[in-house]
Amino acid sequence: MLIKKILNHISIWGKVWFGFIFLGSVFNATFEKISLLSDVPYISVFAFGSGALIGFLAKMRGAWL
Repeated sequence: MLIKKILNHISIWGKVWFGFIFLGSVFNATFEKISLLSDVPYISVFAFGSGALIGFLAKMRGAWL
């Protein structure tokens, strides 16, 4: 029962999770390499939030592109 709920949640919100985890990680690594942004205290929150926002927009549109 719990597994079925988890899989249902992932199938519905998969694009948001992908954006949060994958794109957020890519953005975070990129922002940390840029010397001007490496000292910003909440850059990780911004990076993962941006990834989640892109994933949410993809979910609302129904496609990535």
